[in-house]
Amino acid sequence: TPSNSSAASDVYKRQIWNSIVTEIIGNEKLTGIKVNLVTYTEIAYFDKILLIASGKETLFDLMYTCAEVVPGFSKQGLIVPIDEYLYDKELTPDWFNLEDIVPAYLNYMKADGKTWGIPFAGESIFVAYRKDLFEKYNKSPPTTYEELLKLAKFFNKREENLYGVSIRCAKTWEAAWSWISFCYGFGGKWVDLETLTPMFTMPETMNSLKYFIELVKNGPPGIESYSFEEAWSAFQTGKTAMLVESTAAAPSIEDPKKSAVAGKVGYVKFPRGPAGECAGVWGWGISIPSGAPKEKREAAWSLIVWLTSGLNVDRYLEAGGIVSRLAPLKRMKNPYDKALLETLEAANSPLSRELIQAYNLPISFEMTGIISELVNMAITGEISPEEACRQMNIRIDELLKPYRAVSY
Repeated sequence: TPSNSSAASDVYKRQIWNSIVTEIIGNEKLTGIKVNLVTYTEIAYFDKILLIASGKETLFDLMYTCAEVVPGFSKQGLIVPIDEYLYDKELTPDWFNLEDIVPAYLNYMKADGKTWGIPFAGESIFVAYRKDLFEKYNKSPPTTYEELLKLAKFFNKREENLYGVSIRCAKTWEAAWSWISFCYGFGGKWVDLETLTPMFTMPETMNSLKYFIELVKNGPPGIESYSFEEAWSAFQTGKTAMLVESTAAAPSIEDPKKSAVAGKVGYVKFPRGPAGECAGVWGWGISIPSGAPKEKREAAWSLIVWLTSGLNVDRYLEAGGIVSRLAPLKRMKNPYDKALLETLEAANSPLSRELIQAYNLPISFEMTGIISELVNMAITGEISPEEACRQMNIRIDELLKPYRAVSY
């Protein structure tokens, strides 16, 4: 299971190795199951994940998987489809309540018409804004891309040490993460999913990148190097009027120990683009690796059911976890809950589902690295948006060639 010192991963980490897993381990006499946990840093985990999945590293019975690896792992036979367990009434009791899991989150655990794990923490993308500033200047929060850009320009340098917007732009994978929702909201595409042909030079895709670069110009100095930590920090310290970020940022924004703007922030779903509503969705789930011994898989599934069911959701949330079920999300009373629900509905739109399939191709890690590098170069003015898209087309085409011989 992965963990690191970042705020986002901390919430996952606390949920697993606080009271819930401790209780499972302590109940060996009750269940007859002994649970051993092995923890890796996130970087080390991704270095080992293929070995873990195949059983070449250690014979794990369960492993964390994420949206980016599920399609590739399912293609390579590295994880086990769980539908035979999921729809077995004896193995999956009614109290598991599959229908209560956020549909957009469950989607990222699916590929080729099968389910490959159960989500336990997810995120989409939305807008946080400084209510105090918006009220001071009589502004309404953005509902469209056009409004978002106008507001970013209005607030940029409106006051001393104030900038319009904070957003991820780093050239590792973060710039691709930020841009893709705008791309598909513009009606653009990264890849034609039927032919596996890159689509970066289509007009809508290029226009979305031009828009993204224009938006970023209204951010703080150094925004081109922002990962999620820098993007969150810029907003939480009062440096920007808006933050376009992961929904996972909201609890930290409202924590007065971490945020100077706690209690002064409003939230809205990701704005609507020219082509319609679209919002990316990502997250973690729990899967059964193909290397797990067959005689242990039902026990492994039982642990998934128990850990991710509604029975544990309140303790999970109290420990700082990210809600993945609808019932608790609807009854929560945080200032960001309404926006979170609405953006998760947008994240289940047809455009969003196409977005996730494109983002999570088996070449996901290589692809987002290339795209982020080129988007970053366009942000810094090293190349034009048009040239960035042209190079994306060439380089992603090379990555996709081996996959055109097989169906996806």
